[in-house]
Amino acid sequence: MRLIAHRGFAATSPENTIAAIRSAAEYADAVEFDVRRCGSGELVVIHDDTIDRVTGSNGTVADTTLEELETLTVLGSGERVPTLEAMLEALPPEVEVNLEIKATGIAADVLEAIEDVENRVVTTSFLLPELEAIREVDRSQPTGLLVSRRLETPVTTAVELDCDVIGANYWRCLTTNLVPRAKSVDLEIHAWSLERRITAKLLEWRGVDCVSADRPIRV
Repeated sequence: MRLIAHRGFAATSPENTIAAIRSAAEYADAVEFDVRRCGSGELVVIHDDTIDRVTGSNGTVADTTLEELETLTVLGSGERVPTLEAMLEALPPEVEVNLEIKATGIAADVLEAIEDVENRVVTTSFLLPELEAIREVDRSQPTGLLVSRRLETPVTTAVELDCDVIGANYWRCLTTNLVPRAKSVDLEIHAWSLERRITAKLLEWRGVDCVSADRPIRV
């Protein structure tokens, strides 16, 4: 079983920052971060659609320019909201990437940004149109469907989207038939987000391939 650092271990580092992924790479097999477009058009690494929680300022990411974002810090850490380009350049060479697409209409630009990245990058999303757009452009790019509570046929949907990975809440992985169904069609299975090693061991026994956590745990 492999360990994914959710937002670069958000409980122990300023989430979705260069410092976070560099630190997380010492413990994790993969790092996960979120991408959306800011007001001046660049792709930036930030989870929420607003900047309020992360920066203490106000506004939506979509209406905030990169120049404005560069004046702000993440959770009072001194770290800035990075561009996707800067985040990719800072990746340690051995770490895998789970890149979650958080907004519509950016799939083609994400593919262009990761084209020359040597790390394995899995592009994941809850947004079905973005996964469809990636498949239309690049059949070889690994993709992952993130399963929302409202999605009633997750495995069927992942197969229809030609995904390589399916990701779901760890409780759903433990208490439904999602894992055996996914295994039967050779989907790689990711479970989020854990805090305890015992939960990771149960998921490993269940057949989950990767677990996502906000802090380093032994898996």
